[in-house]
Amino acid sequence: MQFLIHNITELIALVIAIVYYHYLKGSFMKWVLPFLVFIFLAELFITEKYFTLIKPNVIVQYTIGIIESIFYGYLFYNYSGRKILKKIILYFVILSVCMFLIGLSFYTKDYSFFLPALIVIGFFLALFALTFIYTKFIDDDNTILINEPGFWIAFGVSLFFAGTSIVFSLYDLILKNNLDIFGVKLYNFIPRILSVVLYSSISIAIILCKKKTRISL
Repeated sequence: MQFLIHNITELIALVIAIVYYHYLKGSFMKWVLPFLVFIFLAELFITEKYFTLIKPNVIVQYTIGIIESIFYGYLFYNYSGRKILKKIILYFVILSVCMFLIGLSFYTKDYSFFLPALIVIGFFLALFALTFIYTKFIDDDNTILINEPGFWIAFGVSLFFAGTSIVFSLYDLILKNNLDIFGVKLYNFIPRILSVVLYSSISIAIILCKKKTRISL
């Protein structure tokens, strides 16, 4: 079984979620544990295929895209205080899931549909995350953002999906010029590094959620 740095970070986040699940299950973070179980196993499967078969994992990638769209949409929907933003997020989740389902039904031989869909959906996820941070900042002057679990999730989501959208939009350029770091293509290397940021941020959010729950008790 092969492990890469992003797999290790996902595992750490999963272990933290398991240890602190008692404090999460009554909050908006209650679905973090099953989400992390799925992500860890799915990404581990992709990593194993990367080192063995070297074949496209499009079906798994579409499934991850669907789960991520629903999960992050759910978090921002429930943590946002503005009705208009909630409505936009709901429409976005429906649209993104439909796009991934279309790809899953008709475009599983290569990444020709998946990459454009991921670029567009990733861009909007990053935009929602930044909008969430902005609205929280201006709506509540008494809130210290870095103490809020939602801030850290939004921070990780914004960096990860903005970065991956940019690097995947340069896919052809990277492939044509054989751009890599330590022998790993940039479109693989950068998402792995950004995954470390994302799941480290989720780990921080879990710990903060635990602290807030203990205080409320």
